[in-house]
Amino acid sequence: MLTILGPRSRYCDGLSRRSFLKIGGLSMGAIGGIGLPDLLQAESLSPRKSSHKAVINIFLPGGPPHQDMWDIKVDAPSEIRGEFNAIQTNVPGVEIGDQFPRMAQMADKFAFIRSMVGSDGRHDAFQCLTGYPFRNQPLGGWPSLGSFLSKKYGPVDPSIP
Repeated sequence: MLTILGPRSRYCDGLSRRSFLKIGGLSMGAIGGIGLPDLLQAESLSPRKSSHKAVINIFLPGGPPHQDMWDIKVDAPSEIRGEFNAIQTNVPGVEIGDQFPRMAQMADKFAFIRSMVGSDGRHDAFQCLTGYPFRNQPLGGWPSLGSFLSKKYGPVDPSIP
């Protein structure tokens, strides 16, 4: 059952990741099953071209442990390593979790960043999104990604602050 106005959560929109994905799939089906190729074709046929650029950042906090996905420790004791096995990628010497066979076939197309750490060791979304620790913020807080982009590229529309 889909409940859009379900119980409150600590996330700003009040929806879980699962609800977000359900709502997205439902809305695409509700407008006639339009998919991304259809939307891109309709945009290309539009006589008016937009100079606006947009970034959609979907940050999904949480997730499976790294030792089950990217940093498999097959030789570690069972209480340390995950329950999954490693598979070889198309990059010599690089292994990932066996749940990703298709990713293993194209591992030469992306970079693995295995050295990122948070200063507080708590998987802080704030630090991931801003690059700054939560503590010792200046008055008013650290600048957001949107304010950084506005400073670098200027305003997109004079009516938007």
